[in-house]
Amino acid sequence: MEWYDREERALFAQTGDKFAKWVVENNDPAKIRERTAPGQFNWEMIKQGERAGLLCAPMPENLGGAGLDPIGRAVVLERIGRGAAGAAAIFAVHWAGLITLACFADDERIGKTLSQFSEKAMDARPWLCGVALPAAVIDSKDTSGLKAEKAGGGIVLSGEFICPLHPALMERALISAPTEKEQMLLLIPGKDLAPFCKDAYPGTGLLEMPIARLNLREFKASADSLVASGEKAKEAINLLRGAIYSGLSSAMAGNARAAAEYAWEYSRQRIQTGRLIIEHQEVRRVLENMNTLVEASWAMVCSGAAVENSEQALGRLRRAFLFSGTACEQVCLDAIQCLGGYGYMEDYPLERRLRDLKTIQCLLGSYALEWMGTSC
Repeated sequence: MEWYDREERALFAQTGDKFAKWVVENNDPAKIRERTAPGQFNWEMIKQGERAGLLCAPMPENLGGAGLDPIGRAVVLERIGRGAAGAAAIFAVHWAGLITLACFADDERIGKTLSQFSEKAMDARPWLCGVALPAAVIDSKDTSGLKAEKAGGGIVLSGEFICPLHPALMERALISAPTEKEQMLLLIPGKDLAPFCKDAYPGTGLLEMPIARLNLREFKASADSLVASGEKAKEAINLLRGAIYSGLSSAMAGNARAAAEYAWEYSRQRIQTGRLIIEHQEVRRVLENMNTLVEASWAMVCSGAAVENSEQALGRLRRAFLFSGTACEQVCLDAIQCLGGYGYMEDYPLERRLRDLKTIQCLLGSYALEWMGTSC
């Protein structure tokens, strides 16, 4: 199927290509590794994304966005992922937060906050929206370690959360709290959460994206931090899940496509046993299989994105995430094998492609079927 059947999607795809090229040319991995804290985060990369019109693209036009639809978002993130999966993951998480908040734009308080994301986009430090996902539910289906209840004119939170984007970088953080008693969705300033984070940067892949584990013990949030509870919160959390699944799957597909293209190009130049290695039958089979896995992953992502607002969307997008993780990991491994020993060296880009891929998988737990303790 042709996923660029609308002119605006094709234009956004071209914008994604240009931004990915900028990231590759201006985001030297050696320099990224020198950064040791979120305070050294590359805000210029985010500002460059805003200059390209991407930072608030999924927001409604009346709030300063471009109203980019689910497939359009997948297209752009796949293109950015070809440049750097870490950059694509940052935008995927940020966009998921904005999309979820947009459901409550009629609330004057939320609508004003959303407008500020657009207004602050060109500041030295643009506003980023992040998420905090309950670690206890990612690791298992046991929600007993998670507490979120109304008390004393506020909301008391306790538990461990995974923050794909470090709270020190978030202007606002959406906290998903699906407790045994009631589901809640809260919006809290990132600076209030940052002191409770254990830094996990830069000890993983996704060098552009600082991640953290948030440990809250009887953290009291103000009453107006509550975005939704009960069924409304459940619907919003499911939308948030689906958007993150879709965004990260798109990043993985783009990352794997770039790995496959690099392996193809290398195979057309490298001579072994007197001929180009692409002329070896087994190498050719591996290369063709890599392309097949990339296209299959991409088709599943777009299929899920096409029904994002329907009841079956979450299941489709989760399966797309699971399949993309497995398939794209195989693509990266095969691409490395095409380079032989060179594939594992930092002088070549493929070892990083594999590390980025594995880190994205881990962002949602080792077994994504148990992510947030919901089956479908």
